[in-house]
Amino acid sequence: MNGSPRYNPMAHADVCLLLEGTYPYVRGGVSTWVKQLIERMPTLRFSIIFLGANPGDYDEPAYEIADNIVHIEIHYLLDNAVNDNGKLRGSTLLHSVASNLLGKNNKKANQFKVCSHAHAQLKDEESPLEASVIDSFTELLIGEDALTAHDLAHNRHAWEVIREKYHDAPAGLDFNHFFWTVRSMHEPLFTLASIAANAPSADLYHSVSTGYAGYLGAMCQSQTQKPYIISEHGIYTKERELDLAQVDWIPADLDPFRVGLNDNMNYLRSVWIRFFKSLGRMSYSSANQVFTLFNGNRLRQIQDGANPDTLSIIPNGVDVVRYAKVRRAVDAPVPPVLGLMGRVVPIKDIKNFIRSMRIIREAIPSAEGWLIGPVDEDPEYTEECKQLIKSLDLEDVVLFKGFQKPDDMFPKLGLNVLTSVSEGQPLVVLEGYAAGIPTVTTDVGSCAELVYGITKEDQAMGSAGEVVPIASPAKFADAAIRLLSDRHAWDAASAVATERVENYYDENDMVNTYRDIYESEIALGKSAVRKAG
Repeated sequence: MNGSPRYNPMAHADVCLLLEGTYPYVRGGVSTWVKQLIERMPTLRFSIIFLGANPGDYDEPAYEIADNIVHIEIHYLLDNAVNDNGKLRGSTLLHSVASNLLGKNNKKANQFKVCSHAHAQLKDEESPLEASVIDSFTELLIGEDALTAHDLAHNRHAWEVIREKYHDAPAGLDFNHFFWTVRSMHEPLFTLASIAANAPSADLYHSVSTGYAGYLGAMCQSQTQKPYIISEHGIYTKERELDLAQVDWIPADLDPFRVGLNDNMNYLRSVWIRFFKSLGRMSYSSANQVFTLFNGNRLRQIQDGANPDTLSIIPNGVDVVRYAKVRRAVDAPVPPVLGLMGRVVPIKDIKNFIRSMRIIREAIPSAEGWLIGPVDEDPEYTEECKQLIKSLDLEDVVLFKGFQKPDDMFPKLGLNVLTSVSEGQPLVVLEGYAAGIPTVTTDVGSCAELVYGITKEDQAMGSAGEVVPIASPAKFADAAIRLLSDRHAWDAASAVATERVENYYDENDMVNTYRDIYESEIALGKSAVRKAG
């Protein structure tokens, strides 16, 4: 039975974790990482602010609640932002809204001027973002004279600002769509402001992404003057770009080449992307330190506006001792089973895995593909995957196993695989290494470094599997067939996998590094308070 969430807003924590769509309600690699931090630091008290999408998406926690978690609160950011059909809500109400706006008073005219100035600074992506921008937005959203969601909907100055921005849009863009896009993207910020104004007491705020959670951390830092740090596993802006390329609730009635945009991204998608980039820039500029998993991510953070002087790399780590217990004997047979441990969602490109299994099955008739992970996050995509399995006559080959403990699965697998289109530094690959299981992955995130090594010494160990291009079932299948058909190659990859994880990716190193960071930042924060007093 999962532990019950704790609601005790008066409880003081050493660290307040700001978590968007992850622990403790959603399983995944980031959630596992958060669980590691909390449980391996039992002397520190943690509070959690969980940001979810819509009420009803989250039931009981997916993890046991550790004793050192003193407070948990959950907030929904997208409640009523779209209707049941996934369309932007309120489009039929635009005429009545517009007719009422112009009669409203202008008591908050100055706030909208400040808001416009801050937006102008955000628009200048070439210059470093001044700390005053965050303070300006925080003051606008928190306090007695703060702007509210009602102001956004009904104040005539808001209406005028939106109309002014609309003039920058390409000819032919429906104003109805533009108006409700602006409304929808800004409404969650008022929820975040309310959370920040009543944030649980903590010595340090730690966001495990940028985006909404990162911006919440920036407001908490501005409000409390307590230290604030960010850890990014996957780059938030990159992942939102991938998401936005697939959504169907943004009208695709523009010719992207006619309006001068790249590929299939229409203007409204570009507006959303700029919005998330702005949240990221404000998050980065407010953080004392920013951490990520590998240098590729670090370079993207700099591109997105992070200050290089605040950036550091801390690789993931796994419990090597735990998974070493399930390593198979040297002479044990290798089952022709490919296990993909992860959520059944588009970013994992499960369809690529399914198509590759058709090819693998022709070369290895006894091969099976196991999908090991939650299937309820995107039911529509899960159903599409099931239909693809059926159409390829793989219903007895590709099997949905649901969530399982990795310890129970690894002894049954011959390969631990990923077909994702985006990753950071996947914990599941490292867990598989600790269990002695080689991998085949797509060339995303730090996967090439995990398979082939980083430093010369690391690379000298050899390959722990193979890395293949994204969305290439044939090349993925060829790599898997080579490893499963050649026991010598499999043994060599297995040996490299265990040596690499033991040398470079032990959980103890990662936890100790973060413990030192927590203690240092908290001590500096308390010292600053004493000096100010």
